[in-house]
Amino acid sequence: MFLELKNTTIGYKTPLIKGVQASLDIGDICLMIGNNGVGKTTLVKSILGQIPVLNGNIFINGKNINNTRSEDIAKLISVVFSKGEIPQQYTVYDLIAFGKYIHYPYYFKLKKEDKLEILDIISNLHLEDFTNTYLHQLSDGNLQKAFIGRALAQNSPIIILDEPTTHLDEDNKIMILKLLRNLAENHQKLILFSSHDWRLAKEFADKIWFLKDKKLQ
Repeated sequence: MFLELKNTTIGYKTPLIKGVQASLDIGDICLMIGNNGVGKTTLVKSILGQIPVLNGNIFINGKNINNTRSEDIAKLISVVFSKGEIPQQYTVYDLIAFGKYIHYPYYFKLKKEDKLEILDIISNLHLEDFTNTYLHQLSDGNLQKAFIGRALAQNSPIIILDEPTTHLDEDNKIMILKLLRNLAENHQKLILFSSHDWRLAKEFADKIWFLKDKKLQ
């Protein structure tokens, strides 16, 4: 299994989720559901190594995240939070291109294949009309899609999304969920995403993590 949680307890000073035994593999698409405040975002941050676990271990590709540099975790996992900071003076193209940053030194020039991939991502997200639009000028829905585009540009084996369909209308929700399904099935990605639209989202997932009463089922 590519992502493994072994007897993992997560939280801050007090546990939010106790004794998690769960795993996901490349090609899996997993929907994470639960009420607000049960620990969904905290679990994501724990997987990213941003919050230390209170007990147990988390492994990515067999390696404990406690022994993994943050730079290496960034190459393994791309993440989209429901509330992202909007970079000033960035266009849609700039933001998605920034997903390539982890693969290059601080100063870098995009290769031809990088530029073609970025344009392909923009097309798949139906953002062609907004390629050179500044982020602060976008609707909430198109801004959400642009942040998803940045995650796709990272080409990481794991993609984690916190409420990726928030602010999207029904057509765009289905488009994003179909895109995630395609990435898992045809591009060998492990997809973990949370959603309040679980009745719709469950149709695109093959596994569900349900968080309730400090347990992950």
